[in-house]
Amino acid sequence: MPPPSMEQIRGLNDLLQEGVTAGIDATERVHRAIARQPYALLEKIAAIAAPVQAIEQCQQALTDAVYATVRGVHGVSAGVADRLIERLSRTAEPAPPRQ
Repeated sequence: MPPPSMEQIRGLNDLLQEGVTAGIDATERVHRAIARQPYALLEKIAAIAAPVQAIEQCQQALTDAVYATVRGVHGVSAGVADRLIERLSRTAEPAPPRQ
């Protein structure tokens, strides 16, 4: 089996990055939906509704920060992969003929 071409490697990298992004997005949606359930229930109790909402806002802010960090790390790793593939493609190209 021949080694993959640079085009195939780039395509695989693109698919991988898109898959990781989709996974992060899906995980965040599920996380938020699950986290919302106890707040929705507790907000129905008038005496504690305001503090519950304040706590939920804090939790959402922390969740925002965590997912921003995860996306940032993913962005950095994607950039590193792109640079490595680009460097690999330059070394894989045949050298220009000598004159």
